[in-house]
Amino acid sequence: MSYIGNQAENKVSPAFMRENLVPNGSATYFDLIHDVPGYQAENLLVTVNNVIQEPANAYTIINDGNNRQRRLNFGVALASTDTLYVIHRGAGELYHTPPANSVGTSALESNLRSGNVDSFTATAGQTAFTLTEIPYNAESIDVYVNGIYQKPTTNYTVTGSSTALTLSSGILVGDEVDVHHNTLRTTITHVADGSVTSAKLDTNIAVAGTLAVTGASTLTGNTTVGGDLTVTGNWTVNGTTTTINSTTLTVDDKNIELGSTASPTDSTADGGGITLKGTTDKTILWENDTDSWNFNQNIETSTTKKIKQKGAFMQSSTHQSLVLGG
Repeated sequence: MSYIGNQAENKVSPAFMRENLVPNGSATYFDLIHDVPGYQAENLLVTVNNVIQEPANAYTIINDGNNRQRRLNFGVALASTDTLYVIHRGAGELYHTPPANSVGTSALESNLRSGNVDSFTATAGQTAFTLTEIPYNAESIDVYVNGIYQKPTTNYTVTGSSTALTLSSGILVGDEVDVHHNTLRTTITHVADGSVTSAKLDTNIAVAGTLAVTGASTLTGNTTVGGDLTVTGNWTVNGTTTTINSTTLTVDDKNIELGSTASPTDSTADGGGITLKGTTDKTILWENDTDSWNFNQNIETSTTKKIKQKGAFMQSSTHQSLVLGG
């Protein structure tokens, strides 16, 4: 009742709510829009074709996919022609998504609305401190030395996904260090190992430092290496054409193999050799039917050099050419 100085309050129990459900001939359960307190089937009035169903015998309440006590379970499928509705008897909590900007600090978990504070008393020259939780980065904490604010990354740093805090310079014995962890922080501070898939990567990735690749790797499309490329293992090129655009080609091996097929023969070697590009090609080619190397240019030696043939020496005359192969 009301009297002078006190206003009467309306204390009304939550209104009953009707929820219409649509059977499809195969569904044996239906997820409701509200929790059913204590899984008590009696907290619902369930009718099928306007016939009230007996709680606990005709239906039960179990967890839905989100572990909420909202699933109305018949255990058998209802026909698509059946009519089904549920009356919530007004007991229990109603869960709705809150409107934007409507949640205050009192509705948050304690670690979200009250930033944790780590306090230390320094030893002489101390720079390293161990925090009680992992900061997301240097900017997610506020550090004070004897009440003086320290600038992130300039006066202190944090190390990756660890609790290590490092001051840029040592402080005096007895100095007070306070670390305020900012609010609205999460327990996830780094990406889990092996959790990044190729779909999460940018199509253009630049690596400024060293890129180490272990195991088999496949590169598709054009690949450009702007700096030096060093291959410490074997390098196999399976392509039609290999082009080397360089001024000097240096090969440590003293024997170069040509025509290295799976089963090399003189027939597979026929026509193989070396071609020097010019106005006309200068070639040294193997001819199988004559079992010989063919030079399409003259061979000229100095006056002091000789060409050896079957144990004998053939001396070339000054300013003359020795022609092989016709």
